[in-house]
Amino acid sequence: MSGSSKVGVGETACHGAVPQRAVLIAENPRAGAVDGGVLLASLVSCLEARGFQVRRESDPEKIRTALCASDGDASAEPWSCVIAAGGDGTVGLVANAASPTTPLAVLPLGTENLLAKQLGFTRDPEQLAERVAAGKTFAIDAGEANGRLFLVVASVGFDAEVVRLLAARRSGHIQHSTWVRPILQALGSYQFPEIRVTTDAHPRPIRSRWAFVFNLPRYALGLQFVREGDMADGRLDLCCFRGGRWYNGLRYLAGVVAGWHRSWRDIHVEQPRWLRIEADEPVPYQLDGDPGGELPLEIRVLPRRLRIAGEKPASAVR
Repeated sequence: MSGSSKVGVGETACHGAVPQRAVLIAENPRAGAVDGGVLLASLVSCLEARGFQVRRESDPEKIRTALCASDGDASAEPWSCVIAAGGDGTVGLVANAASPTTPLAVLPLGTENLLAKQLGFTRDPEQLAERVAAGKTFAIDAGEANGRLFLVVASVGFDAEVVRLLAARRSGHIQHSTWVRPILQALGSYQFPEIRVTTDAHPRPIRSRWAFVFNLPRYALGLQFVREGDMADGRLDLCCFRGGRWYNGLRYLAGVVAGWHRSWRDIHVEQPRWLRIEADEPVPYQLDGDPGGELPLEIRVLPRRLRIAGEKPASAVR
């Protein structure tokens, strides 16, 4: 894939100035269930009508290079904003490459778009362009897992195995039904190996089979594992489940939906600033819906790591 550009196409890494009032749109053409081409074209028009120069890129390496150009050259003007046009994985790509001072916005084109929902971003190009043009920003925390940022969730175990299986067979756009096959495949093959979780508050290992580490208070389908979750409190939200069978997963899901799980003895919840997850055999982990690798995994919170374009919505707190 190659990006189209109004400025600087063909620049080498960390070279070339970024013009004033310039916006980078980092696109994921495979995000979500439908093609976002019409929305993107409308967004470009809305931004240009407000005096911005717009550069569009869809190749991950060109996105990193474009962001590096503004961060690595003292004479370059910084991007006014970088817009992640895709799902949560696309936002993660941008967050990992951009300077902490670069305002970030989202055109939600993914399946769940968890971060966009929490931060009040919609698919309305006019509204998004106006939010960027207003020039206001607010800060949120980020998680860092083995040196890589995540904004929504890091998970270990069955959930991560499903993500790994989906990524291995994905060839284009996805929708909710696309997850059915990898879920069934994981149910038939995953062995639920034991994992050990240590945190800044619990140096003695928490023995578990599943672990979720949230930066957002909500997960897919609106599930709320930790109700006190806050994106700007300088803490992460850990939820561990000890049961090692597929039917335990159904019980945990029902408990989270009903809000009962916090009272169960085989569940551990806390709000750490740092944690480490280990196992004696290969166990996968995922970050914001993308495969991350295998344990061990070391995670910490980075308070106020990201600048988000717009005024802070109430949903960014709870």
